[in-house]
Amino acid sequence: MCSKFVKFYRKHLAKRVSGGVDHVELMKHNTKDDCWVHLFGIVYDVTKYLDFHPGGIPELLRGAGRDATPLFNQYHAWVNYESMLKACVVGPFIGDLTKLPSPLPPTTSDDKNKLGVPSSALFSTDPSENGYGARVETLSDNSGISFEHDDWTELTEHNVIVSLVPVFVKTSINTRGEENTEEHARLRVLIHHFWKPAMEFEFEPTPALCHVEYTLKIMKNRVEIRFSREISGGKIDRSKCKIQRRPGVTYHTTEIIDRYRLNHDTLIFSLQLPEHTTYRIPIGHHVSIKIRKGSMGKFSWKFFLIFGYSVLYRPYTPISNPDPQKIDFMIKIYSNGICTPSLENLKIGGELEISDPIGERNFAEWTENAQELILLAAGSGITPMIDIMEKRIQKTENSNSKVYFLMFNKTENDLQTGKPEENPKSTWKMADFYSKYRGDERIVMKNVLSASECPVETGEYFNGRVSTDLLNSIISTSSTASRRAFICGPDGFILAAKTALESLNLHSDQIHIFQG
Repeated sequence: MCSKFVKFYRKHLAKRVSGGVDHVELMKHNTKDDCWVHLFGIVYDVTKYLDFHPGGIPELLRGAGRDATPLFNQYHAWVNYESMLKACVVGPFIGDLTKLPSPLPPTTSDDKNKLGVPSSALFSTDPSENGYGARVETLSDNSGISFEHDDWTELTEHNVIVSLVPVFVKTSINTRGEENTEEHARLRVLIHHFWKPAMEFEFEPTPALCHVEYTLKIMKNRVEIRFSREISGGKIDRSKCKIQRRPGVTYHTTEIIDRYRLNHDTLIFSLQLPEHTTYRIPIGHHVSIKIRKGSMGKFSWKFFLIFGYSVLYRPYTPISNPDPQKIDFMIKIYSNGICTPSLENLKIGGELEISDPIGERNFAEWTENAQELILLAAGSGITPMIDIMEKRIQKTENSNSKVYFLMFNKTENDLQTGKPEENPKSTWKMADFYSKYRGDERIVMKNVLSASECPVETGEYFNGRVSTDLLNSIISTSSTASRRAFICGPDGFILAAKTALESLNLHSDQIHIFQG
């Protein structure tokens, strides 16, 4: 599908719009003969792509003239859309996403609970209705609530997100027209099981849950939430719960508690998760970051006086933090980029919104079931590899297994394995790994620099690009161990890395590609 489309579309380039596309203009292009969609801050003309869409034309038209980002995250999280649709770019989105209509309901399934259905249609007072096989029950002592499904197997903490957030509900309006509000709390539970549709359980806001602590217990096919005090009177039970299967993406507001420069163009952000939120990200999964733009690289401040601010989305792979209430991001800043200059302007104490985890695959199991693991990453493509590397180190230190981590950059200034330029006392995983395991024959970490002036095999770096010869000089060719590999980087790097790995007799089912 992709290759046929790319060959076809090279002859049918989209007409670009200078200055960008706002929400008013985008909404005009909402038909089969004129179909524009918004994806992660860019507007694409996908009219000529409709016939190539594997889900059919009606499914793609669900996002016509709309923000299709939630649909993309729901069904195509790992697709390299930037490469596939680069000929379809109309221009950057400069409007207000909140003014765009929601995606239309699905056309190929009788599952009316997918993205696009108004949430009011999902509440039910009948506990047997719209449960999709899930059982939601109040615990016998009224101390909490449980969620159970026969299709769930081997649930872990990485499959469950719980948020208990305060909301203010309008209760009345006085004679002066002033609104009176009352504090409530809303409980939301997301079960994103590997390889199965995610399920969301959201309860009506209630004052009974305000300022309540909870504990979480996760079993194979059951999740229990116990509150710090008894919740009586039917304040939280199945009749108050909206259940969605394959829900849209929800965003969580985090606080920036640390920010420092790793090298000349890369920043590390450390985020504090909201209070009363349990949030874990499985290895290899990513999130969408919501960016409220106050600057746009090449566009001037006068541009924003005319068009106002915009909200864009970008996918990033997070890095786990030893503190479960924190999460880290390594972000490369592009001075002429659409989004990253706005991220660079964020300061400690500011806020950043991140989505629920996106992805379905259980990479933890896939990573462990190989005697040798090979990680090939170019530039910021190391981000999905860092947690994989950390987990693999835990296995390798206690076994005869081996891991190779090859990091490809242009110059020494681009390395991500040194101490941060700013706040050198800050803890940075990659610097710690590189220092601790230097010279270790089981945990092999190598920097490869492509600039011609870089030294050749100094012990610190290799000079060159990813190739069969390079891999043969680092990875044992006589090994009979079972192998698996991960690749992440630009398209050209991915192609060359895959070819080089195949020369080591790795087959396609032994190689996973993170689209950079």
